[in-house]
Amino acid sequence: MKGPINLVRSNEIADYINIKPIYEWTEDKTYLVIDQISYKQKPGAILCYYNPPVHQVGNPGLDAYLEGLDKVYEKRDELEFLILYGANDQVHAGGDLKESLNKLDATIEAKKAKEAKSASAEEIDELYGWADNRLKKGIALHGSLRRIAEHIRVVAVCGGGTRFGGSAEIPLMADFLVGDSRSAMCFSEAMIGLIPGWSGIARSLIKAGETNVEYMTKTSKEVKAQQLRDSGIYNAVVDISLPFPRMKKTDDREADKKQYSEELEVHNHQAGLLLLPMGLQIATCLPEEISVLKENERAILATKEDIAAEVERRKNPETYSGLWGKPLREEKDAMSRLGRPLAPQSIKALEGLFDEYEPSSFNEIAFVEKEMKADASLYRDPRFRAGLIGTLEQKVADFRL
Repeated sequence: MKGPINLVRSNEIADYINIKPIYEWTEDKTYLVIDQISYKQKPGAILCYYNPPVHQVGNPGLDAYLEGLDKVYEKRDELEFLILYGANDQVHAGGDLKESLNKLDATIEAKKAKEAKSASAEEIDELYGWADNRLKKGIALHGSLRRIAEHIRVVAVCGGGTRFGGSAEIPLMADFLVGDSRSAMCFSEAMIGLIPGWSGIARSLIKAGETNVEYMTKTSKEVKAQQLRDSGIYNAVVDISLPFPRMKKTDDREADKKQYSEELEVHNHQAGLLLLPMGLQIATCLPEEISVLKENERAILATKEDIAAEVERRKNPETYSGLWGKPLREEKDAMSRLGRPLAPQSIKALEGLFDEYEPSSFNEIAFVEKEMKADASLYRDPRFRAGLIGTLEQKVADFRL
């Protein structure tokens, strides 16, 4: 196997012992492995997920997560901690947008056929089961991790660069997060026509507070590692000065790919030697030794007034009159000035969730269910396809009805 599992199964970290596998799943180059380990004589486990080249979380991977976490839960009385760990590469994606577009197009055609036969609303709604099932798996993953967290400490190590969608939401399900100084999180869903639907909003509310989460979800802006630390999402940031490998472009394409793969492997290992020890430290130290910001200590990423003004501008399709469908690379100046379009339906769904948020009576499980249902409804919005096309083709999305 390539990727981060090689460090997990090495003896290169002081006071660390890899004992045995608890669960293993592989599919082509993708794998999810959970190993029982000890660190400073404390028993625990590491869950290692790897899915190159951009580490998106597909449905088979979600099934493996759920099966593997069941194994961890069965051993909860033998463990003191669980670490979520993965690749330290530059990009960690969410879902497969090409797959979503293909399924959406097939659903739209099937919907037209059913409507022509006067099918019931229930029959038509069932066509979106592919989206509902993925959301349900994501929510089940949240439930599994939070159930485990009732018994042992759960720590996520966010190595590498920017995490989008589900690749950001999964580590947020942990109790504590360790960040790579080069890393970031981006809830880009509002530029596509969705919202974070795997508990990302609920978990961020717990860690960073309402205003910061409104900024992250409504503007879809990338939030860098130090901002994540200052706002309360990261508990620690490890300074990583290593540059990310870059693919060379010579006449020998195969040689370029081979060299890039080898450089990624070396980089993954070197970065992991810096990151994983911090994850192990936080997993095993006394609770009072972990840095957790109080509400009045959190930095505010933007004021509510500034967020509202920006969102009002960007959610109005007419702001982009004359730019619809144009390549983003040709409209850099306009995008820098205006920001990329936000899907009005996504903003409406987010506003509905925030309107219902009451910190004093917050129920995480109930809120997560609301997130899932709100996201599910957005898959059914006719403007969703425009967001997918705009993102995949890197064009200015047209969210006019």
